Order: sequence, then C-alpha cells, then structure tokens
Amino acid sequence: MKAIKFTALTVLLLSLSWVGFAQDVDQAYNFSENLYIGSARTLAMGNAFTAVGGDLGALSINPASSGVLRMSEFEISPSLITAVGKSDYLNSYNQADFTKFSLPSFAYSQHVSTGRMNGFVSFNFGFAFNRVKSFNSIVNASGTMKAGRGNNSSSWLGDKTMALLNYDPADYGDYNADIPWSSQLAWNAWLIEEVDDLLLGATENYDYAANRAYLGGDVRQGIYSKVTGGIDEFTVNFAGNWNDNFYFGVNINIYDVDYNVTDTYSEEALNSLDFESGIQQFNYNYWQRTVGTGIGLKAGFIYLPTEHLRIGATISTPTKYILTDYWGMSVSDSFDNGNKYNENTPTGNFDYQVKAPMRYSLGLAYTIGTVGLLSFDYEGVNYSKISMRDYYGGIGEFSADNNYISSNFKRNANIFRVGAEMNVTPGIALRGGYAYYDDARPYYVGNNFLSCGLGFRLSKGAYLDLAWQGQLSNETEFTAYTDYDGYLAPVGYLNSSNNKLLATLRFKF
Repeated sequence: MKAIKFTALTVLLLSLSWVGFAQDVDQAYNFSENLYIGSARTLAMGNAFTAVGGDLGALSINPASSGVLRMSEFEISPSLITAVGKSDYLNSYNQADFTKFSLPSFAYSQHVSTGRMNGFVSFNFGFAFNRVKSFNSIVNASGTMKAGRGNNSSSWLGDKTMALLNYDPADYGDYNADIPWSSQLAWNAWLIEEVDDLLLGATENYDYAANRAYLGGDVRQGIYSKVTGGIDEFTVNFAGNWNDNFYFGVNINIYDVDYNVTDTYSEEALNSLDFESGIQQFNYNYWQRTVGTGIGLKAGFIYLPTEHLRIGATISTPTKYILTDYWGMSVSDSFDNGNKYNENTPTGNFDYQVKAPMRYSLGLAYTIGTVGLLSFDYEGVNYSKISMRDYYGGIGEFSADNNYISSNFKRNANIFRVGAEMNVTPGIALRGGYAYYDDARPYYVGNNFLSCGLGFRLSKGAYLDLAWQGQLSNETEFTAYTDYDGYLAPVGYLNSSNNKLLATLRFKF
C-alpha cells in the first residue's frame, strides 16, 4: 500500500495513446504531415511528380499536372494496404498485421482547347480525390512481468494508483475531468482500494517492513493497439497551357479527417493466490475517433526551358482543420472469490482547431526521348509553425503545446523523392522510385519508401498501371504506463512497416 500524499507527477507523452486524451502535439503533427499515395504511376515513381505532370494522381503534388494533358481523362485507383508490427516486449516477440481494401484515388479532368497555336493554348478543369495520409498501424505485444521487490517489477495499476494521490478520495469515482479517467475506472472496478489511509492496486502486496508496495506475483501483460483511417483530399482543379512549354494550375482543397484508435491493455495473474486481493485478470480498453474537415489552396507550375528538361514548383497555404475528438474507456476484471466488475466511462468529446503549415516543393525532370524519364523532387515544411487552438480560436488552453511545437519541431523538415520510368516496349513501361519523409519531432526518425511498378497500354486511350510501395521498417519504443514510486515501466520495441498494392485504370478521350 502507498501512503496518500501529494506528489508532483511527470507525464511522458508516448507514441501510443495510453496516456490519455489525444489533442496533443503528436496528433497535431499527424494531421499536418502528407504521405502521398496518388495513382499507381505516381506511386511507382516515388511520387516525384512536381516537374513531370500529365497524371491526375499528381494533382495533390502539383496542380499544374493536368495542364500537361492534351485530352480529357478519367482515372480510378483501388488498393490493398497491409500494416505490419513486430514487437519485442518483456523478452517476448510477437507479430501482427492487417490488410485493408481502399479507394485512395480517382479523378476527372476536362480538356478544353482554345484553338490557338501559341499563347493560351488550352486549359483543363476537373476534380480529384486523393488520400494524402494513411494512419494504418498495429501493435500486439505481450510478456511476463516477474514478481519482486526490485524496481523492475511493476504493474499498470501501480501507475494508476499513484495518479490518484494528488486528489481528494471523495472525488475518485466521479469521472472528474481533472482526474485521469483510467484511474477512476480502476477505482470503481475495485482494482484500487483505500486501506488505513493507504492506496493499493489489486496486483500489489504491501511490505510493512520496507513501507512499500510491490508486485505480488507474476503477471502476463498484454498490449494491443490498432490505428486506422486517413486524410482524404477533395480537389477542384484548374490548369492552363501557355505556349506548350509553361503549365500552371491551382487547387481548392477540402480535407476530410477520419482517425480511429483501439487500445487494449491487460494483466493476467499466473497464480491469483500470490496476491492479497485475489486478482485473476483485468482488461483496460480505450477507443478514440477524430473527425473533421480542413481547407487550403495550392498553386504550381511546370516549365520546359528545353525539349527534354522540365522544372516544377508549388506552394500551398496553411491548412486549417476543425476537429472533434470522441473517446471512451472501460475496465473489466475478475477475482478468485467470484467477483467480477465492468466499468465504462461516459463518452468524452472535444472540439478544437489545428493549423498545418504551408509547404513548398521544387522538381526537376528529364525526358530521354521516347526511352523514359528521370525525376527529382524536394519538398520543404516548417513544422514549428503548427498551431493548436480551441474551437473558438483561443490559444490559452494550448499555450504549452504550441510553445513545445515552436521550440522543438524542425523548422526545415526535408522531403526527397526520386523516380524513373523506362519504356521497355511501345506498350509497356517499367517504373521505380524512392521517397524520404523527414519526421519533424524530437527523437523520431524519418520514413523511407521504396516503390516499383508497371504500365500497360490496353488500347487506344485505355491504360492499366500497377504499383507496389513498401515502407522500410522503423524501430520505435513504446510503453503502456509510466514509471512510478521508484518502479520502472517496461519498455517495448516496435518495428512497423506498411505495404501498398495499387492499380489504376486510366481513360483518355
């Protein structure tokens, strides 16, 4: 048992959502980052399309892309996305994955000729739907925490018990917004008890000689987390062709956010008799859904100074998102005396704003006759300009978050994309690409993507493109709770990756 006293607790924000509500700097970053998908052709070439154009899947990258088209065009791109997570937790190794079908891209552009041979030769207008960010990830980790009085033997309930120490016991079970709801759930489900002015978690026994609580027996800890959803961009596009060597375009972009998190944490006693409470097992569940919309503008051009060289550039305005978080938690448990409890929090919700920073890109492409092309992109973003506000535009509630972002996020996050295309026969093209997206947050590494694909001309005006993109795995650390009262929370290691298969049907008319 722990003496009830007031102590200053430090909350560590983690890559997973175990620590509570999610309107924090990591979520603001998630909604500010673009990881383009596009069409099968653009994806296969690493989305290095700032200077290439001629593909509606590239409208998210450069609005001038449609200006290169000499005909009207429609395209649609179904895909399969697989998320993989390999974990190392308490010296146990696990792997989890899931596959989803989606439709990340479709577009239509109407070509209109002005009838002129020079000057304003033609223009295109149309619309596009493109997914600019996917959130798919999964963690499934488990391992046995050994009992003992050393600081490496700990429990989720120990952390939740300590979180109550700063508050009046009369308020523990009321789902007071000032008290962590996970701790209040544990209290209401009899996972935390007060005895003689002491608080004790159900997985803890008490050493009176040392005046300290300790993990009473071995427990099997389990962690499961699944994230799905994405940011979809709906674009109204206008582009023009000047003298067949200068193409320009502008997009009005509307964004739809759908972000879903499901987390489960569990502990199971290997022998309930080891614990004074007789605990057998408990499960803690957390769910969150974030929905919202955003709006922004993007403009770009492609210029051909020579027959084979292309230069492209874009700039986009900051994107303003209005978002709502919904979340809820539950706890279920059982004891060896037959008692079982199931507690649920009310559904929480919170409205707020995120302003994603402006971004720009520069591109070079070189066509090698009818053999193929090479393309290079650089994109820059100042993520320290991300800002968060409440629904009405006030910044007071988020002043600490905004100060952290401005002081710690990179002011010049670098994004590089490289692509190549080779026509192996008049009707078949071979493609490859690489993309690197810098992560602007401290202690995070960037994302690397490799891609390849094939293009087929099916008939006059009909094309089929196929692409694969693989994310090189990144290792990150995670934990389900924080250190407490001298005890250390176990740290896990996650290697996560994603694979995409994309097919695009294009029709020119």
